[in-house]
Amino acid sequence: MKQHWLMGVSCLALVACSSGQGNVTFTTYGEDFIEKQIPASAFEDGWSVKYDKFLVKLGEVKVANHEGQTAAEQTAAKVYDVHRPGPVDVATFNDLAAEEWDEVSYAIAPVADATAGNADAEDVTRMNTEGWSVYVEGTATKGTATKRFHWGFATNTLYEHCENEDIGNGVTVPKGGTETVQLTLHGDHLFFDDLQSSDAKMRFDAIAGADSVGIVGPDGEITLDELGLVDLTSLPSNQYGTGGAGSVRTLRDFVTALVRTVGHYRGEGECSPRVR
Repeated sequence: MKQHWLMGVSCLALVACSSGQGNVTFTTYGEDFIEKQIPASAFEDGWSVKYDKFLVKLGEVKVANHEGQTAAEQTAAKVYDVHRPGPVDVATFNDLAAEEWDEVSYAIAPVADATAGNADAEDVTRMNTEGWSVYVEGTATKGTATKRFHWGFATNTLYEHCENEDIGNGVTVPKGGTETVQLTLHGDHLFFDDLQSSDAKMRFDAIAGADSVGIVGPDGEITLDELGLVDLTSLPSNQYGTGGAGSVRTLRDFVTALVRTVGHYRGEGECSPRVR
């Protein structure tokens, strides 16, 4: 009986081998809204936003299945500036079993020893020193008004169960070929006016107004500390809905929560963000 059991295992192994092998390359991309500009037509209140930097620490890229088997994993984190023209390569896994791997995940986390993806060495050092996972800087414009922002966030988010409704869950490794998977970053999400509604709109008036709240007074620079002085209850009741999140009380809390929603999958595909 033992001999027959071993033969069964060998046959299973042969079946797995007969599926062949293939490769998967992961890239990241910030789309036009990050690379170029978010136009005024996209905002409800007529502002436009142009990023100068959009830095993210990407890591923990994993290809697995719902049965708990892992095909490949890269735990190391690298810093990418997705304001630069992309897509840019993140990781390549070779010689994976050519089959469907329906559990793909990745993280944007404040790893202390991240290295450079396509970001400058100075930016990598600053991200590591400050303990940031995401850093953005840019300019918002409306008519003759101009506001600058430089915001760093220490959010730790694992994006799990990634899928695209047109392509499916995870990734299917092609036999004898290479599949390219894009980890897409959505820079417009930082300006949504609701944390849960699918009908959320982009607005900037409340953020711009925070410039006059701080001790310094209006100086054209919107800081996170200034956003922290804006209580959400002071804003229009039909804007900045939290979906009942008790810890989100200020505009700074709100924007920080939105940062966790920037990670997407293959364009408009979704992942389940898990706060860590």
